[in-house]
Amino acid sequence: MSSLLMRRPDLAELPAAMAAIDLAGPGDADALARLLTASFGEPWDAAKVRSYLLDEPTVSQTFLIRDGDRVVATASARTLPERYPGAGYLHWVAADPEARGRGIGREVVLAVLQRFVVEGCTASVLETDDHRLAAIKLYLRLGYVPQYPDPDHERRWSVIFRALLGPAGSR
Repeated sequence: MSSLLMRRPDLAELPAAMAAIDLAGPGDADALARLLTASFGEPWDAAKVRSYLLDEPTVSQTFLIRDGDRVVATASARTLPERYPGAGYLHWVAADPEARGRGIGREVVLAVLQRFVVEGCTASVLETDDHRLAAIKLYLRLGYVPQYPDPDHERRWSVIFRALLGPAGSR
């Protein structure tokens, strides 16, 4: 099944990120691997982090939020101009499962969106999976809207919106 596409059609009037945001460096590869493994339930190691994030030429910056020595949230700013002209690609957003619900995902996403403005982007896109309802809810709150590049996306988004609205949405 293909990923779902969302787009924030403009980057005007972004709220400021309130959390202390750091930029990831080579020394953060192991901590990022632990966070991404915990967040996505698939194995990450330092080599994969370097390959997908830290050394990937399409990724301009990877942002972190720390809680003491622990990395608790991350998101990366990526550009794919041939695929998404004028738009920044929000890449690998993750929050530590034990730290969710504190707004750290929102903060790290805002840092990426502000980076896109600096880079001259006028919009942002992301890809996500149907079961990531908490992330989708965050993206909707931040102004992202569903896109329908594949014929089955309308049906899939309908299922997602029913899940997000819950029983009250069926009235």
